[in-house]
Amino acid sequence: MPEAAQNAEKLTSRSQLLEAACSLMIERGSIEVSLSDIAQRSQLNSALVKYYFGSKNGMMMAVLEDVLGRALGQMTGLLSMNLNPVDKLKLHIKGIITIYFRYPFINRLIHAMFQEPELAKQVAETINRPLANTQRQLLEQGVKDGVFRPIDPMLFYFIVLGACDHLFFGQQILLHAFGIPRIDEDLRRSYTNTLLDLILGGILLKDPGKERTDTVSAKTPVWR
Repeated sequence: MPEAAQNAEKLTSRSQLLEAACSLMIERGSIEVSLSDIAQRSQLNSALVKYYFGSKNGMMMAVLEDVLGRALGQMTGLLSMNLNPVDKLKLHIKGIITIYFRYPFINRLIHAMFQEPELAKQVAETINRPLANTQRQLLEQGVKDGVFRPIDPMLFYFIVLGACDHLFFGQQILLHAFGIPRIDEDLRRSYTNTLLDLILGGILLKDPGKERTDTVSAKTPVWR
């Protein structure tokens, strides 16, 4: 078989495995899927997981990079867009919620991988640090332009990520406490708008160009 055809087949099989893992985690609302389940869904031999990814953990890392890699690239691209800081931050938060809406397992998978010492640093450097740096620069631009009050970017990171994720992490709460069986487009849109109102209401200067006197100074971020 020509090398180009072999490479194409490799990419196809690799993608099939990743798509199978994603679809199973979405359907089950759980990250607990076995290699045999993934093999059956993809119609490929489970031994290919070791061939392409080294291990199940390696495949799950590839899932993170596949799902979040494109999104992180788009979010980083926000920094150079000809938009004001408020619109950039809105797009950033909408993008995060959209990812959780499409892949509601993603943050649980990140947390699970942090329990594996050999993966924790890789996940943080590949996913968390670039996202935190993007947020820091968005906040800095807003402060510089006189529309955001100073805020600690590390605290902002945890507040925003926690708020974006919790609706999807708490789907059983939605069902049993509120009688809502699933998150649809209307709920996603309503949640996004409400979250934006709350976040922007907290960081927008009431009088743009004049810093509020009741704020704490933003600390130097730990991300480098």
